[in-house]
Amino acid sequence: MDSPGPDSIRRVVGTVILAVLALVRPAHAAQPVASFTFDPTSPNAGATVTFTDTSTEGPTAWLWNFGDPTAGLLNTSSDQNPFFSYNSPGTYTVTLTVSNNDGLSSTSQTLSVASTGFPPCVPTTETLCVGNGRFSVSADWTTPDGQSGHGNAMKLTNDSGYFWFFQSSNTELVVKVLNGCGVDNAYWVFAAGLTNVQVVLNVRDEATGATYTNTNPQGVAYVPIQATAAFPSSCP
Repeated sequence: MDSPGPDSIRRVVGTVILAVLALVRPAHAAQPVASFTFDPTSPNAGATVTFTDTSTEGPTAWLWNFGDPTAGLLNTSSDQNPFFSYNSPGTYTVTLTVSNNDGLSSTSQTLSVASTGFPPCVPTTETLCVGNGRFSVSADWTTPDGQSGHGNAMKLTNDSGYFWFFQSSNTELVVKVLNGCGVDNAYWVFAAGLTNVQVVLNVRDEATGATYTNTNPQGVAYVPIQATAAFPSSCP
């Protein structure tokens, strides 16, 4: 058998060198391609929607816009797989932008949110409606000399409002109801007061009939409420 010539040897050596370089050379990531899914695909107002990043080519940063400017700062997220709740029915455009060292990519999908189907809260001078009408809130006060009455309700946002008791220029109680289903599977009630009279706060879930009640004692500076398990049976 003839011995391999110089040209054959050079070709073999070159092939080996290229193979070794391919093994030791750092991988070069390509520009990412944005994509995502969400569940449920047809949520009701107030339900928690979970978004899952399915982008390819190794993105290292994420920016979500949920298409709901009424949510304020919560309308965007930099989490890879965030969750969000739409309080009002309608069609929303969700946009995901992903990036890495090689560039960025964006994609959008429309999401339709249906009505909850329950009789909504009806706002009155004494009833605050929050959570797209799902929760009704009232506050009853009693003074040390036995006088009593109903707080006057004033809406602030879709999730919050306040009550005044004696003068419209004097805020006595601020209340917020939040959807915490994606965190601890419950709706949350937060409240803070600027009073030391007895206050009975009532929050009712119009969808389930469940009620959360808190009483601030007479003569005690209002104790802030952070009830993150106020409505454990109201999700989704």
